[in-house]
Amino acid sequence: MVFKQDMLIWSIAVVVILYILQGVIAGLITSIPLYLTSYKASWEQQGTFSWVTYPFSFKILWAPIIDSVYIRRFGRNQTWLIPIQLIIGIILFILSFYLESLLINLEIIRLTIVFLLICLLIASQDIVVDGWSVCLFSSINPQWSSTCQTIGLTVGGFIGSTILLTFESSNFTNKYIREPLSHPHRSKGLFSIEQFISFVGLVFIIISIIMIANAFFYNQSNNINIQKKKQTKLNLFQTYMAILELFKNPYIRQFTFILLTCNVGYFFFFC
Repeated sequence: MVFKQDMLIWSIAVVVILYILQGVIAGLITSIPLYLTSYKASWEQQGTFSWVTYPFSFKILWAPIIDSVYIRRFGRNQTWLIPIQLIIGIILFILSFYLESLLINLEIIRLTIVFLLICLLIASQDIVVDGWSVCLFSSINPQWSSTCQTIGLTVGGFIGSTILLTFESSNFTNKYIREPLSHPHRSKGLFSIEQFISFVGLVFIIISIIMIANAFFYNQSNNINIQKKKQTKLNLFQTYMAILELFKNPYIRQFTFILLTCNVGYFFFFC
């Protein structure tokens, strides 16, 4: 009984951490337009950058591939999650050296391409983590899956947006942190956005290394067996056919249309 409780706590912690990382990137993406505004970006440039969120609207197109193609030795989730985490971490760490230049020079196309790639990877991570959380908690308490998602994305979004914008601000840190502590004013906050992104990238890489060690030194057969018992195995073609069946529902088609066109008007109006 104690062992099951420990496993439950460990599973909750892992899933929440993965959702927090995802939320941090989502929060960061919503913060970038504010930096663009501070550098006098036009509405057209803001509209161009808004396209970076589209991978979340299209992730259903490659979700069946992630769910169906994997290495059995590592399991369905680790096969995709580990390389995705590593790639995101590396991209963020490299981006931290060039982000300020991209923002100052308003290199919107390059900025959009980089964050579009990051968002594509995060959307793929979301597919993996969603499936993994459902698998982990299906035999215990399925509600834990949505609870972990809500907590993780909320905390991550708060870190990637509110914490970043607040403590990166020199005005806030000078007035509410440095003055009460009798420290001299500075032209920068506690950290810069480059330092923040570099730190987040390192966290992604460290967690990926921990997951690699876990995959090699611990038996993943229990997780694979749970997946086999709890999920009906569909091949790639059957999965895509099941998705097409969903689109026979007119409400699904209407909702899809809204998701795919929500930013189009914003972009073309200011062009």
